[in-house]
Amino acid sequence: MPKRGPRPCPVCGAIDHRPIVERAKDHLVRCGACGMVFTGLEPTMEELAAYYGDYPVHEHLSPVTIKRYDELVEAFARYRRTGRMLDVGCGAGIFLERARLKGWEVHGTEFGQRALASCRSRGIAIIEGPLDPANYPAASFDVVCSFEVMEHLTDPGAELRRMASLLRPGGAVYITTPNYRSTGRFLAGRAWNVVNYPEHLNYFTPRTLTRLAERCGLRPRWVRTTGVSIQRVLTRGSQDPSRRRSASAVQEDLRERLERNVLNRAVKRLADRTLDLLKVGDTIKAVYERPAQ
Repeated sequence: MPKRGPRPCPVCGAIDHRPIVERAKDHLVRCGACGMVFTGLEPTMEELAAYYGDYPVHEHLSPVTIKRYDELVEAFARYRRTGRMLDVGCGAGIFLERARLKGWEVHGTEFGQRALASCRSRGIAIIEGPLDPANYPAASFDVVCSFEVMEHLTDPGAELRRMASLLRPGGAVYITTPNYRSTGRFLAGRAWNVVNYPEHLNYFTPRTLTRLAERCGLRPRWVRTTGVSIQRVLTRGSQDPSRRRSASAVQEDLRERLERNVLNRAVKRLADRTLDLLKVGDTIKAVYERPAQ
């Protein structure tokens, strides 16, 4: 099957593409109308199936990540009415497991037998395949989550509209995705390994992500950027598994050190606030709400 393309801009739909020359092999272009960076070429289903056939599933997370998950669940308490939460692309189901410990009724969607088996072993109500609103009552969730999913999608706007349709009025979508305008990209240059066709197809900034959300009928509650991935800086684009494991170990050790005392945590908060003020943190984290009727 031939590749489908060129892709319209996933944010505004324009077809005025300007190639990013240094990223030609990954088919990156910039929208001339809104500035969104994305792959101008849409991958075939065969390409996607080949790439994701053995995609890794992270079943064991660090104590620091678990702590961040618990803090996030606590932050969602303000939206709790139905008590129902959906995680689109929920991986091994660890976040949903943490939410269920706080009394949430949790649901997830995912691909791949390894992820599905992990979710089922945790007792997570999981549906295999893409998000299909027909599988759930309309407007029935307080919170819909999407961790590091939007960058993978051929049509992120359609997915976000599906998420919005499942939110009750006043509910919230929580999204995380890499920040194209990040310190990590500036440090790594052409070796920034977030760019990886056909895995990643969309490269958002806080502005372009918010523009997409607003086009889908959502309004921003808050949009932040946080962190610098030490792992990505150390690997400098390398796909060598041993180098990536070593860099990951360094990063997790640093994260644990920053959690150990009040001074370290204060330094981390100051760094994150600075990154967010400049909107150059490596990860965009955002809450968008469905307007109350």
